[in-house]
Amino acid sequence: MKRLTEYLECLHRPETGTMVCRWLREATPAEMRTSYEYLFAEAQGFGSRLWLLDIRRRNNEDPETAQWLMDDYMPLLAAHFGGPTFLAYLLSPAHLVRVDDHTIDIVHVAQLQRSVHVALFIEEGAANEWLVQQAGK
Repeated sequence: MKRLTEYLECLHRPETGTMVCRWLREATPAEMRTSYEYLFAEAQGFGSRLWLLDIRRRNNEDPETAQWLMDDYMPLLAAHFGGPTFLAYLLSPAHLVRVDDHTIDIVHVAQLQRSVHVALFIEEGAANEWLVQQAGK
């Protein structure tokens, strides 16, 4: 794993074309935006449109960051990767239960853009399997 910050690390799996990123702790809203900017740069370097985002240790939900993801970040992904981008979020079971309607809106808006696809998982194997299935799309 490559440590991008004290709270975020990433690994590229060339055999699947997947970028795996893990938050190591809770992140402030400013750190969240910085995290996603690092992820964008890493994905560009790898040419990866398949992301597994492990947020099990980062169970915070910030409405402003969620809005920024929807309004600014998802369109950025849509414009830069030459095909659809697939984001598999790995959540803790407790976090999945707490996912509110606003988070579901982000998933829905991302799907509507048809160039960014988001799915939520509690098992890493299932998340990886979904990403591998998306590889040819």
